Amino acid sequence: MERPIRLRRSILSVPANREKMVRKALNLPADVVMLDLEDSVPADEKEKARHAVVEALTASGWEGRVRAYRINDMGTPFAYRDLIDVVEKAGSFVDVIVVPKVNDPAEIKAIDYWLTQMEMRFNLARKIGLEASIETAQGMLRVGEIAVSSPRLEALVFGIADYGASLGMPSGGISGHGDAEEDAAGFRWLFPLSRMVMAAKAAGLAAVDAPYGDFRDPQGLARSCAMSSALGYDGKWAIHPDQLEVINQVFTPSDEDVARSMRIVEAYEAARARGEGSVAVDGKMVDAASVRLAQVTVAVANAARRSARTDAPAAQPPPKA
Repeated sequence: MERPIRLRRSILSVPANREKMVRKALNLPADVVMLDLEDSVPADEKEKARHAVVEALTASGWEGRVRAYRINDMGTPFAYRDLIDVVEKAGSFVDVIVVPKVNDPAEIKAIDYWLTQMEMRFNLARKIGLEASIETAQGMLRVGEIAVSSPRLEALVFGIADYGASLGMPSGGISGHGDAEEDAAGFRWLFPLSRMVMAAKAAGLAAVDAPYGDFRDPQGLARSCAMSSALGYDGKWAIHPDQLEVINQVFTPSDEDVARSMRIVEAYEAARARGEGSVAVDGKMVDAASVRLAQVTVAVANAARRSARTDAPAAQPPPKA
């Protein structure tokens, strides 16, 4: 199963049970709109929220955006219905399912089996992708195994608040999502961020950083984005629409990066056409890893340009249920 390259600079999390917020999200410049069935939905509203996810996914207005939804974690009594109730009714409209608090590769494998059966049963032409959220010490310890647990897996996501809680870390801010942490305090996240992105990239997956808790602090958000981008992350979750512009700006490749990457890709393709194995660009030898990085950079830049054109006229919100 070939993994698609999706634009994942900004992922906007939206409570699935908040209809107005869902409609508004489709008018915002988020690359991925993730309808949440987990933390933001009370237990007594889970069933209603699943119906809302189906209605939202099958509605119009998604042009240029990845359709995603987050199930409840596999240790709850809600996860299996989150899969069955949504995929059976709207499986052909789902791009990605986000799996929270993944502690064991068996969780991803189990979901893979269920999705395979439903895809066969309902003749779904496209395979549904998965994203695994690493939010605990146990999950981080096994992140390498999780990263290769299924060909459906497209990305790993860092869950900063729950990860910190699982280690007993004191919160650096009210939200626990990395805000109000400057100077030395912010360095405590470098190890888990590095460990997770290494596992993701070694398996050919995208890596997505956790949300920044204070949506009224664009400077702090920019610093957080710059750090994870420098480590190799592809994007970041957003918890508020005001965060999207900063996130998109930081995670969009610069014109210089794109131009250099295009030269590498063109040189590589020309060398292949000549039957040559080695590639030199600007007097420097380029290895396979550099070629792959250049290909991803060009693909992301092209996707970002398409997204900008799609967002130029405001997307029409889906009709009310």
